[in-house]
Amino acid sequence: MPPQRKPTRRTRLLHLQLLAVVLRDLFTPTEDLLHRANEISTNTAILLAILQTRYLAPRIPVPKASQLHLAFEFAAIGQEKHRFVQMLRVTPEAFHHILSLIQDHPIFMCRGPRPQAPVELQLAVTLYRAGRYGNGSSVGDIARIAGVSEGSKEREKEWVERRVGCPSFREGWCTGDGTLVHLHQKPGLNGDAYFSRKMRYDLNVQVSVFSMLFASLT
Repeated sequence: MPPQRKPTRRTRLLHLQLLAVVLRDLFTPTEDLLHRANEISTNTAILLAILQTRYLAPRIPVPKASQLHLAFEFAAIGQEKHRFVQMLRVTPEAFHHILSLIQDHPIFMCRGPRPQAPVELQLAVTLYRAGRYGNGSSVGDIARIAGVSEGSKEREKEWVERRVGCPSFREGWCTGDGTLVHLHQKPGLNGDAYFSRKMRYDLNVQVSVFSMLFASLT
């Protein structure tokens, strides 16, 4: 059963206005037809104003400043490529290869009056988010690091979920996460990526049950 969405502020205002009308008619009924007609006209105007007002509160611009440009500056410095890997979890070569595979996809061709963010930025945001967990992967933190709005990240995520979803996790009913397998020593390839919150080098194992399938994902 899909989770119920939280009512929007507009919906809550509509409900409160309708509740106020019902309570007023219940406790202070009127038999004056003219007065009644004026009340109906006023209530209708209020409901229309709520429905037709695009923004119900002042819109104050949120300061934004991306830090993802640092990853590309690190990539340009040979000795600092490991910092690029720390941020985006892939090498610069792998990043540009992925970019070459997706940049001409029709999904990145804007049909509206406002252009999309550059494909390389969208890819960088996705990789940065995929390499984080816990509090560091919150929508707010990712938006501040990437210099984008929190709402746009939520809408993009919901767009993917509505059209694609995650077939690998459909029909699942049980997941156990957080099991760390301790490694004897630091791996030779991208060893820093294996450094865990336990201050040691580990593999993180996730076990999920899908119908009759028992899967172990690392």
